[in-house]
Amino acid sequence: MTPMPRLGEHPWLDAYAAATVTPGGGSASAVAAALGCALVAMAARIGGRKAAPEHGERLRWLAGEAERLRGALVEQERADAGVYERMVATVRAARATAGDPGAERAAESARADATDVPLVTAELAAEGLALAAELASMGLTRTVSDQLVAAHLLRAGLEGGISTVSYNLGRLAEGPVRDGLTDRVRRLDQARRNAAGLIDRLTGMVA
Repeated sequence: MTPMPRLGEHPWLDAYAAATVTPGGGSASAVAAALGCALVAMAARIGGRKAAPEHGERLRWLAGEAERLRGALVEQERADAGVYERMVATVRAARATAGDPGAERAAESARADATDVPLVTAELAAEGLALAAELASMGLTRTVSDQLVAAHLLRAGLEGGISTVSYNLGRLAEGPVRDGLTDRVRRLDQARRNAAGLIDRLTGMVA
């Protein structure tokens, strides 16, 4: 068994506690969803050890997809901090050069990027929840508590991403960019309902 490092030995966690604006809630949402995907992959691999051939192939696919999402969400953690820092810098520059249309366009573009990145995080978390739902349908009772934790973490990534997006949308100018981002948020409504249903289902299996 690989020894587990102590939680205090993860220096990246200190960055979240520091008195700095990054990494913040958007990055934390990506971390939560990445952890959820890791647990989905783990549960799928454990289930695949004794699964029937037809189920084993599907479980391997689920594990692979969960790993793909985990990698993408790790990148989102970094991206979220980067776009937020860029937004702060360009908005400050626009304020310092009030009336400069180029500076204001750059600031608005940075605001849009800082909204898009956490929205992608939420969309990836929704994909992870779909994988978790399929896994839950297979009745793998040995890992049901891990699956429930995965669902909670993925839901946190989904809701955290949406919360960050909702805050940033209020700072975007009205127009096609804002409308497009708003439409993408609305398309996540079903994923939010599905997440609640999945957690209720897994909670019943744990009890």
